[in-house]
Amino acid sequence: MKLEQTRPGVFQATMTVHELSAIFAGARMSLAVMEADPSDSTNEARAALRAVLSDFDAALGRRTGGQQG
Repeated sequence: MKLEQTRPGVFQATMTVHELSAIFAGARMSLAVMEADPSDSTNEARAALRAVLSDFDAALGRRTGGQQG
């Protein structure tokens, strides 16, 4: 995996599909845990993670022409 800061607060990542899959699987598991016990996280944290996952799913849908796997 390679991370490059293109400007302050913005990173570009180059990774294999397996690395990307592992990152988003971890994010989905984290959200599930946060939603199972909301007392351990803030509404803002859950909303932010939901938004990131939603954005990723939308981008993936555009990339695959709407065919998910």
